[in-house]
Amino acid sequence: MTHLIAPPIISTIFRIKLFPKKLFLSNFSAVTLSLRGALSPLMPYETLRGLGKPRWTMHRSVSPDYSRVIDFMKLLEAKYEYNFEKAKTQIYEGLMEAGAILKEGKWYYGEKPITINFLIRPEDERKDVGDYVSDQLERLGFTVNRLYKPSRDAFLLWGAFAPTKRGEWHIYTAGWANTAIVAYSDDDPWFFYSPDNAPLFEEYTGPPLLREAIDKLNGAQYGSMEERNELVRRINELALADGVHIWLYDAVQAFPMSSNLGPLAYDLYGGIWSLWSFRTIRYGTGPGGEIKLGNRAMFIEGFNGIGGFSWLYDVFAPYLVADVGVWPHPHTGRYIPVRANFEVNTAGPDGKFSVPEDALKYDVETKSWQTVGTGVKATSKVTVDFVLGKFHHGQAMTKADLLYTIAEIYQIVTPGTELYDPIAASPSRTLFVNNLRGFKILSDDKVEFYLDYWHVDESFIAYQAIGPSFTDTPWELLAIMNKVVASKESAWSIDMADILGVEMLDLTKGPTLELLKAAYDELSAENYVPPELAGIVTPEEARARWDALGNWYASKQHFWVSNGPYMFGKADTTALQMTFEAFREYPYRADHWDDLLTVKSPEVKVTMAPVEVVPGLPATFEVTTTVAEQPYDRVAIKYLVRDPKGALITKGVGTRKAEGKFSIILSGNETANFATGAYTIDVIGVGEESALPSFTSATFTVIPALAYFERLLKGTSAELNTKINELTATLASANAKVTALETTVSGLQSMLTTAIAVAVVSLIVAIVAIVMALKK
Repeated sequence: MTHLIAPPIISTIFRIKLFPKKLFLSNFSAVTLSLRGALSPLMPYETLRGLGKPRWTMHRSVSPDYSRVIDFMKLLEAKYEYNFEKAKTQIYEGLMEAGAILKEGKWYYGEKPITINFLIRPEDERKDVGDYVSDQLERLGFTVNRLYKPSRDAFLLWGAFAPTKRGEWHIYTAGWANTAIVAYSDDDPWFFYSPDNAPLFEEYTGPPLLREAIDKLNGAQYGSMEERNELVRRINELALADGVHIWLYDAVQAFPMSSNLGPLAYDLYGGIWSLWSFRTIRYGTGPGGEIKLGNRAMFIEGFNGIGGFSWLYDVFAPYLVADVGVWPHPHTGRYIPVRANFEVNTAGPDGKFSVPEDALKYDVETKSWQTVGTGVKATSKVTVDFVLGKFHHGQAMTKADLLYTIAEIYQIVTPGTELYDPIAASPSRTLFVNNLRGFKILSDDKVEFYLDYWHVDESFIAYQAIGPSFTDTPWELLAIMNKVVASKESAWSIDMADILGVEMLDLTKGPTLELLKAAYDELSAENYVPPELAGIVTPEEARARWDALGNWYASKQHFWVSNGPYMFGKADTTALQMTFEAFREYPYRADHWDDLLTVKSPEVKVTMAPVEVVPGLPATFEVTTTVAEQPYDRVAIKYLVRDPKGALITKGVGTRKAEGKFSIILSGNETANFATGAYTIDVIGVGEESALPSFTSATFTVIPALAYFERLLKGTSAELNTKINELTATLASANAKVTALETTVSGLQSMLTTAIAVAVVSLIVAIVAIVMALKK
């Protein structure tokens, strides 16, 4: 039996990726220049719904960053809504300016038709998207060569430098997935729009103002939340105008699982593609057993932790095998400790304090550690208590592994070194090197990091120190990997491997295993200790490490040694299978993360809304917030009001009235300028324990004030007439009752007279009777 985890997760991003501009110079530059910025109006966003949400910007509509500037995002979305004629005009003008000719409905440059190689993924909804966009381009006069290629085959085109340089593709139906929600997506713009991201994007030149804003956001070069929000606004506006990525929609992912499995933690972005899912998955009966995971594609990139695992379908492996120091909370997106508890002290954003003179720094040229000396300043200090333990080959983690990992980062991100790779030089590694002013190792498991870095969220300051520096690889394994890469026999990333014409480094399978084994044999024979660890690792400790790694390889026939809750078993490239075994010396129990099982995402409802609103009069809306159908208070409510054309006209925040109850009041001053028509109020709730915003809306009609008062007057008049008629009827009834009463009184008076007469007669008779009786 199977069932689906709930609620559905908006995990996957679909977009159209365009050829970087310079690369078109060898073909026809006008194509990309004309299409960039013009494709968005060709997209029928409102039809891209179903199990998903239309998406115009690089920030998904359920992201924390989107919700912070939602009013601005709505304006951008309105600007880029579907408009075929607008797109046609922009594209035609660009092509004609470049000298292209439209003949019999087809565009030519010289004697050749302008042909677009459209790389389309056929295995999911992207085939429909690709066909639709192709139809639109053909309708505009382009000749489209539709290249239907599944994941790996497509990746070997768009993800490799050489075929891209040759122009073998021009447009690609790209997909992306976030495996972890983050409260602040600082590096997303860098990833998608920076020429530093890959050799391919060295050919891309975006607007200088876009690059400036991207670098500021990625480096946290702002002094407040509002300054950061302004960077997000600017980046999205400039990126949409640039148009190298055409964002389409966020797809809801269903995750079927056996009903025999117990509850597991899932991420609000990544679902069960999350690191947390693999740390909490188990049978309902308890620990033990075997679990089988299905996967769509296998073995696309080489498995190494420096430049690999960028492909979604490979991410299962490192999330099981390799551990991390900190990771985003699956519901809030703020970093929490995994193997590193932290304390942050900061003088930011503008303050500084002195770094201790004996703090260490790494010298790339001499491959040695030096003290920072006097006069060095930093903005923040992160004190870290690492939760150490053993690597999978049985050796204890030590400060030598930490030191060599830090040295490794410097070598990887510094151009000109033997280990430099622009793909492996990720934003987190680059920022670590750029911002680290020194560190002090207080013990094997306690370190102080001094960073010239500040962020609006202190957990992100901690991540800048811990994320790159926490080691998941023993120093001796890094040493043999470095030897192979430094010799140019292999490369960290598939991009550099493509440029060098070699295999990407893989610790688990393929031809690079022989290279690693040869490096191991050489370094082990000399009992090698890296220069960075001279005087730190003794010959006896080095021998123990080399022997342990050799025994591991002899037993497992691969070199992937790490420190996560599972050990890598083997890779079967024929059967397309991987196996993993539980690591019984892992420091945490299986139930360690059970507090992450419950998601507290508030549900927001508008329970009372006026049907009509009158300009100049206040309007009140009532809102409830619940979690698991119980009132929930730890939520912020804000609202947007859109006019009949969809334009934003006012916004604000809700006011708490009682537990789980909020009110939104539009004042008379706000409604005074409302024109007549149908309006929408969008209500957004963001919980403290869940960063995923909850959306709801209500509609109301604005009616003219004159019509309202005329109707009010008519209503009042009718009401008064009704009341007068009721009063008249009441008076008539009263008069009738008075007449009846008079008749009754008259009758009573007659009866009283008769009664008195009878009584007098009776009295006389009685007196006579008494007198007669006395005579006897």
